[in-house]
Amino acid sequence: MKKIVPFLLSLLALSCQAQKKSFDINKYKDAILEYAYPRFAKSAEDVRLKDYALVDIDGDGSPELWVRGDEGQDWQGVFSLDGNSLTLLADADVCSELLFYKNAAGYNSYISPGRVDEAYSVLKDSRIVFSAEKHMEFDIFSDEQETQYEDYMVNGKDVDEDAYNQFVLQLGDTIEVKAEWKTLE
Repeated sequence: MKKIVPFLLSLLALSCQAQKKSFDINKYKDAILEYAYPRFAKSAEDVRLKDYALVDIDGDGSPELWVRGDEGQDWQGVFSLDGNSLTLLADADVCSELLFYKNAAGYNSYISPGRVDEAYSVLKDSRIVFSAEKHMEFDIFSDEQETQYEDYMVNGKDVDEDAYNQFVLQLGDTIEVKAEWKTLE
């Protein structure tokens, strides 16, 4: 048994490396652009993707795709891959911060004066198993900056602020994800 575990771990590492070497970013490029342009550009033609990396957020041996925009285009997105389809896990732009946790990706943003958004996706076997979102607007012109609107969701269902905060606490601390960036052609 002692010899089998290291062998299986080596096999898993080789499998992941093979996926990285044979990965063709071009078959996903149009789908990536469709996610990117509504976030900050007027059309998909305004988006210039710069580079990408394959990272294994949930440690299952199947990498997720992390894409970044060109200079001045601070959009970036993290996707799970399933055959030829992409699922957006989290994206960020100049007003946002992309965050990584053990088995999860998310973002938080200050989108416009008086608006805050957050979203998180928890993965297992490269699929989203839990998600949470927070949308909040407040009056920036009042001294107290009163909340005008707030919406909390966990797994697509409305929840109160406490339930949302419990979900976010379970994510733990953010982690640093090391990426080997490759230029998009």
